[in-house]
Amino acid sequence: MDNLLNETKFEEHIASYLADSDLYNQRSSAQFDIEKLCDVEMLEQFLRQQPVVWNKLTKHFPSQEVATVIREYNKRIDRGESILTIMRKGFTISGAKVKFCQFKPVLEGKGTDNYRLYRANRFSVVRQMRYSLGKDSGNELDLCILLNGIPLFTFELKNEGSDQNYTHGILQYKRNRDPHNRMLRSCLVHFVMDNQYAFMTTFLNGEETTFLPFNQETVNPPIEGEYPTAYMWRRVLQADSILDLLENFIKRYDEYYEDKDTKEQKKRTVVIFPRFHQLRAVRKLRGLIREEGPGHNYLIQHSAGSGKTKTMAWLAHQLANMTNPDGTAIFDSIIMVTDRIVLNRNMAEDVVNFEVTAGTVKDIRKGSKTLADALNGENRIIISTVQKFAFALDYLKHEKSKKYAIIVDEAHTAIGNEAAKDLVSALSTKEDLEKMGDYDPDEYDSPLDALMAQMQNYRKMMSHISYFAFTATPKDKTYALYGKDGKSAHDLYSMKQAIDEKFILDVTQNYVSYKTKFELIEKHPDEDKDKLFEQKKALKVIGEWLGKNKYIKLRKASMIVDQFMKFTINKINHQAKAMVVCDSRQSAADYKQIIDRIIKEEYHGAIKTLVAFSGDVIDSNGNKCTEANMNDDGVTDNDIAEKFKEDDYKILIVAEKFQTGFDQKLLHTMFVDRSLGGIQCIQTLSRLNRTYWPYKEDTLVVDFRNDADSVRKAFNQYYTETTLTGDVDTQRVYTLKETVQNWNIFNESEIDSVCERMIDKDRVHEVPSILLKIVHERVDSLSDEDKDKYRKEVNRFVRQYGFLAQLMDFTDPELEKFYVFSKVFYKYLPYTKETLPMELMGMIDLDKLRIQLSFDGAIELEDSPTELKATRIGEVGKKVEDEKKTVAELLDMVNSPFASILNENDKIIKQIWEELLSDPEVVDAARAGNSYDVMVNICKEKFGDAIIDQIDKYYHFKEILDKEKGFALTLVGKFVEAVAKQAAATSSFVYDEAVLKEKLFEAMQGEMAGVCSKMRSLPEIIDNLFFVLNTVSIPKLDGIDLLLKEALNNIYANPNITPIVRYTFFNSLVQKYEAFLKKLYFLIKDDEIQGQDGKDPGLADAIHAFKCLWNLKYSTDDDGKKFSAYLQMVRNWRNDEAHNAPCSTDEEVNAGIKVVVALYLYVIAYSITDLGMAGRDVEGTADVVPYKLPEDKGASYAFAAEEKHRD
Repeated sequence: MDNLLNETKFEEHIASYLADSDLYNQRSSAQFDIEKLCDVEMLEQFLRQQPVVWNKLTKHFPSQEVATVIREYNKRIDRGESILTIMRKGFTISGAKVKFCQFKPVLEGKGTDNYRLYRANRFSVVRQMRYSLGKDSGNELDLCILLNGIPLFTFELKNEGSDQNYTHGILQYKRNRDPHNRMLRSCLVHFVMDNQYAFMTTFLNGEETTFLPFNQETVNPPIEGEYPTAYMWRRVLQADSILDLLENFIKRYDEYYEDKDTKEQKKRTVVIFPRFHQLRAVRKLRGLIREEGPGHNYLIQHSAGSGKTKTMAWLAHQLANMTNPDGTAIFDSIIMVTDRIVLNRNMAEDVVNFEVTAGTVKDIRKGSKTLADALNGENRIIISTVQKFAFALDYLKHEKSKKYAIIVDEAHTAIGNEAAKDLVSALSTKEDLEKMGDYDPDEYDSPLDALMAQMQNYRKMMSHISYFAFTATPKDKTYALYGKDGKSAHDLYSMKQAIDEKFILDVTQNYVSYKTKFELIEKHPDEDKDKLFEQKKALKVIGEWLGKNKYIKLRKASMIVDQFMKFTINKINHQAKAMVVCDSRQSAADYKQIIDRIIKEEYHGAIKTLVAFSGDVIDSNGNKCTEANMNDDGVTDNDIAEKFKEDDYKILIVAEKFQTGFDQKLLHTMFVDRSLGGIQCIQTLSRLNRTYWPYKEDTLVVDFRNDADSVRKAFNQYYTETTLTGDVDTQRVYTLKETVQNWNIFNESEIDSVCERMIDKDRVHEVPSILLKIVHERVDSLSDEDKDKYRKEVNRFVRQYGFLAQLMDFTDPELEKFYVFSKVFYKYLPYTKETLPMELMGMIDLDKLRIQLSFDGAIELEDSPTELKATRIGEVGKKVEDEKKTVAELLDMVNSPFASILNENDKIIKQIWEELLSDPEVVDAARAGNSYDVMVNICKEKFGDAIIDQIDKYYHFKEILDKEKGFALTLVGKFVEAVAKQAAATSSFVYDEAVLKEKLFEAMQGEMAGVCSKMRSLPEIIDNLFFVLNTVSIPKLDGIDLLLKEALNNIYANPNITPIVRYTFFNSLVQKYEAFLKKLYFLIKDDEIQGQDGKDPGLADAIHAFKCLWNLKYSTDDDGKKFSAYLQMVRNWRNDEAHNAPCSTDEEVNAGIKVVVALYLYVIAYSITDLGMAGRDVEGTADVVPYKLPEDKGASYAFAAEEKHRD
């Protein structure tokens, strides 16, 4: 038995199987001419099967036909031409078009010349292949595969029965195979195989050679009576498979890269061979299309590290080449849909690089090229953002039905409900609709019903459109829409396999978490004892207060720097970097300053940091911070990522940036100070998982907010195979509809009236009057609680219908009418806003604190399939009355988990702080203008004296100071700052958003009366204005947020503002109106406003993007004319040469302020519904919990995941 388990038997087994396979034979090494780089006999045999070519060769080169071809073949090889090109295109000699192989004809039958030539192909398997004439001439390759005498693939084989495995084969290629050898350099791919594993490379480079796994799974499953690697010779190496690889998969192109040493851009030629799962997925999808035809959906769940963009590129090109039996294309166009322009640059580059026929691909993600032109042009593959379909609807009128394949990147985020409807509408014709089994316009009683049925069918999956959805982390809706039977992926490359195959690192293997334990006290217990607060709202306020506490940040910052300087800095060959993930922009700004100070004072400025957050933010000291004024060289946005590549920059501090789509291979450690849940947890921590061979061996996560169980739960969901359980019942849409109908607020006649006017541009202006009448007569009389509940139920129906309509297998125009009515009616419904008791922040203080290690080790993930439960679609939950509690009762709830844990040794330095601020010697020293260094020495001495005087009380705290020198130095620095501020006796005006809203309401209620009578109440409009200013979009748009809030706050709430400052803020409001419109548009459409003809968008483009503004010039009523005049004023002021409004007197400035602020409120009033439909509304965030307080003794200081809580 032992003699069967050796390398020779393994080799014989493979060669014998292949030799008996279709179009194969077995040849010997002696029959291969190393110098001529071919098996002459096999090449001649194939040339003779081309009679026209052979006759021409005989005519021009009698008796030298083969020699002439071989000479030209070698000449091309020697000048750098690839065997791949020669196999695909052949070459011409004296008018004779020589082929070196014939791919399998798709449409031509057995009697054709091309089919006969295809059957003349001969694949040769050669054992013990000699390949060199040099000093290594005695070397042999275990196996080689030739096609018509030309070498393609080489193999080193190992049999574990003889105590060798694939690792020995890899070493052979690295150490014993000359990478400059002519034959090895010319072959397309080199394989190493043993009984259980297969690996491959397309580029031999000595010890630097990289071999990639080519396995079915992490461990190839056993096959009865065969080796586990039998899929290689039984499937991959079969003749038709290799021809398919040559024709469709193996790619060769030039790419640019940065030289590690010189940092220069250099060019190199690369050969791309698919990994097994990429080959499997594309072939599987091709097979399904041939079997099922267009009109079906497919889900491809491929983990990070899978090479997803290349898989999509292969798929796109091959779908474009697929044909029906009659020779027509199965798909007229392949549309690759992305949800962002910048993040999908790699995908576009791969698609273009894979292009064989020039003009196949057109990228219209940006620029002036329209989608309609592309779809009607000759480009078969189109790369677009999903938003372009909504803009192109009016222009995409096809006279002839076409078939489309839509490849969706990041399917769980790329296409929303309305975007999906717009996309189908853009690609469909009347003929397509008529093919729907449940749609016949003649069967409806009225044209309105027929039109509603048509709109409803645009929401469905159409028979002429196929979706191919790619994602690593599908949501339940992704499975329902695209999955196999709505339950699972059609192809899976799991996170576990990517980790096992070393394409990514397992970020859960080194995980450290800390619990922050605290005790809060009342500042004035006697004064506040009778004040009551609603429990849930009060706990939100306390959580927010804890999240902003500077002392807690200081403790964590000290731990972060010490951990990095003592551990992380030595990782990845001393090149390691770290990321600090913060819960807010203010926290990011604070951490940047604290960490920089600790590095400077404790570590002599040994490393540098960068910070990334959008817009402006006021830090805890009241200073305005931006990326530009905090980072070296003023770098912002994507330039931060480039700067972070420099060796000096080791720590990147982020808030809502660089947590997805950011690849930095030297990132080793992540410090997390925000709560992370579900997919967000995976995406954020996975910033660490990129490999950097051979130096990056592990990663580290230090987590101050989450725990090991929550991280385990998030990663387990997508670690191996995931299946959706539970059904998404489309009948529930009727339940949701009935829930709204049961209120008896509107009737069918009113639904018809509104829908008829919505589709008639001459009567659409009548809709507001109808809806406002319903609101005034039937909604206003409801209690605030019922108004809130009714509004939520209408909103729920609108949101869920958009999703469920995509899955419906029936047509019901009544449902669509109900949806159209409800969607527009929703924006007129009043809402009751939630107010938080912010005054509670001034009543509490932090008395005790301990940050304690809670977990340190590897998180064990489950190596078994998991289930994802479908989101339940049911009734709106009942509102539970919020109990009222005193401050003392609230603090008892907050402190209870740690009551028996903390003691006097956990006291913080509040008392010492107060003593220093009231110490006459310290205060006088500050007032005398002493230098910073002098003040540090004075405060350090006083601080030390105070601790020694009360050593029993502060023993634990002194241990911390002795251990964490950076923390101690920074704390003293904070003392100095506080003393200096007090001594300076300066005051800055406080920003209180609630007060500002009241002031704004008082000032603008008369100006906005006409708009409010037709649209929404002024408080709601103002709330939505600040919602937009407080919502993160993209960095270049968020920069206006604090500028606008600061301007409004000083104009309306600061009684001491001077005329010159007021004038400055007025000009700021005028200048920022364009940017504000762009941000509002982005929040609604999730896309940026496009300029004309590829130019950057200006104010005119921004105005044109909002119908409510653009249509003002056609206004006939007095209120409309007023706002039309206002808009023209702002345009005139904005277009002034200095971009300043030409006002001089106080009266003119005040009047100008009213004009521009009215325009901010006007566009908000008309956009509230659109914000809601985009999932960005005040109500949707009313229940956001920024900080989850512990509810039991096992709870920890942890911020709740920042997700919208919906009933």
